[in-house]
Amino acid sequence: MDESISPLPRQAPSTPLPVRSPVNAHPPKARPDARPMRIALGAGGLAALSALMTAIVLPPSPAVVVTTDGQQVVGPAAAGTPLQVQRPVQYVQLQPGQTAPPGANVIDAAAPQPVTVVTTVPAPAQKPTYVKTTQSGKVVK
Repeated sequence: MDESISPLPRQAPSTPLPVRSPVNAHPPKARPDARPMRIALGAGGLAALSALMTAIVLPPSPAVVVTTDGQQVVGPAAAGTPLQVQRPVQYVQLQPGQTAPPGANVIDAAAPQPVTVVTTVPAPAQKPTYVKTTQSGKVVK
């Protein structure tokens, strides 16, 4: 076969390429160890999660504690300090001919009962006010 009619061009013999040396032959800089910071962030996250869960899950404690002798004590003052407690008011209806005990306040049954009336007044309609301004905010008259 004739070499001039060959469909593929003839290739030159391969020669080995020269080995390049890197321009920056310095070793990479040493990085600090990330493990201590990861541990600190994890511990902080666990503490925050614990505080949130405690605030959400635990029901509020009562502010008034009743002792065995019938005294009521408020939370921080539960160290044995007696407090005065306002007793609830009891209303008693007297039968005809009965008298109230001494020192008791008597409310006449025929006295008018207090009445609370709530009325709503609608606000008056207001006329809208239009203000023309330029793009910079200057008022145009």
